[in-house]
Amino acid sequence: MHVTRISLGGVPPFTDQIMLKFDEQVNVLIGPNASGKSTILMMLADCFNGPEQNSKRPISQGRPHLRLGVYSDDEFNEIVSENLRDNRLANFLTGSEDWVGSRSAPIINPKNLPAIHIGSVREDLPGISNQESSDVYGETAAEVLAGPFSGSRTMCASELLGEELWRTKRDDLPRYARVTLMDAVELADACSKRICDEVIQDAKSRNYIPGTDALRYLHHQHADPSNITILRLMGINTTDPRNFDNLSFQEQPAASVYAEYDEPLPIYLGHLSSGTEGTLLWIRWLALKMVHHYQFEKDWQQKPAILLIDEIENHLHPTWQRRVIPALLEHFPGLQIFATTHSPFVVAGLKAGQVHLLNRDENGKVTATTNTEDVIGWTADEILRSMMGVDDPTDQLTINRANRLRQLREKETLTPEEEDELNTLRSQVNQSLLSKGGPIEAQRERYADLMQRFLLARQPDLSQDGE
Repeated sequence: MHVTRISLGGVPPFTDQIMLKFDEQVNVLIGPNASGKSTILMMLADCFNGPEQNSKRPISQGRPHLRLGVYSDDEFNEIVSENLRDNRLANFLTGSEDWVGSRSAPIINPKNLPAIHIGSVREDLPGISNQESSDVYGETAAEVLAGPFSGSRTMCASELLGEELWRTKRDDLPRYARVTLMDAVELADACSKRICDEVIQDAKSRNYIPGTDALRYLHHQHADPSNITILRLMGINTTDPRNFDNLSFQEQPAASVYAEYDEPLPIYLGHLSSGTEGTLLWIRWLALKMVHHYQFEKDWQQKPAILLIDEIENHLHPTWQRRVIPALLEHFPGLQIFATTHSPFVVAGLKAGQVHLLNRDENGKVTATTNTEDVIGWTADEILRSMMGVDDPTDQLTINRANRLRQLREKETLTPEEEDELNTLRSQVNQSLLSKGGPIEAQRERYADLMQRFLLARQPDLSQDGE
């Protein structure tokens, strides 16, 4: 139950037709800026969820831009070829038969499969100074979840789902719905812990109780109390030191809490790093969207869903970047992931057919290729060079010196000034190598320079051998 192929054309920057065949589980889009990575995600999101409100780049302009259906590879190729013969650049998407139905009815309702879109900017992470009232997102959990991801929306949806389930009579709910919701939240936090293991101590978030000094609270400049109730829904036990004395009165826990609990209080999510906070919130959003879509069914996390996430490595240290995709597949095995990235650490470990490279030439034409071998055991340097088009993966100063050194070496004769410059560059390259082996580019240039000097020194001997 997955998307199998896409053909795009006539949508900027895809001025010519491109085709991609997708992996059942992981599809990572890489390429330079303005090569269409985010456009592909937005087109898929638009196809499944409809045009996103307040989108920064509305690309469909109210018209369906992807024709979705079920086709074999031959049928798909023929449909695309027919349109190209008629000089039409059409956009097609096809899925597996067990998802969309039969070939006799190729145009289907894609909303049967939930698609969760996370934009490149993790917007509106909760903060007391800019928090709006929760009802701006909608009065029901369904209304909130229908909107785009944001940190405050996630916390609002979590609160409303809990309220709705506990207000509804047990007989009117799906079996074990309340327990399923709590399990969904805990599963999401467990996935986040797998990624952010150095910070998160356990896989269960807790209520965070604010201070109760009403006088100071009401006169605080940040916000009215009624508008910040959702801020306190989630706190986690963390390795971060708890120093409540440095928080404002409104953010400090009530004094009575210290007497009621022997265990350390959790830290409110908004006091953690952007990487930890953002990861916890977007994975929580993913879980809430899925469990709500499948109406709290048993094993909802095993069911199919599409995750569309832009710059999946946002705010994460390289160690955490390597863990993101494995952690998602472990906790949500039914996911088909579509992600963009500029990080070699996200690409490392992926299998053949899971990396889609978009290239943009000097005329703006975009082409697409897919990796044919596993990216297992590759170093970041190898991925940068061979897949991401970074020929010199080092600092710009070293690149400039290396380029100039090559130019001087290639000249037949040098002026005294150029001789001095060449010697200076050699000295700088050697200096770069003194620090833990130096950058790869400096090592390469050092080797090339030594080789050239060796060949020049041997030139008389080589000439005699030739005679």
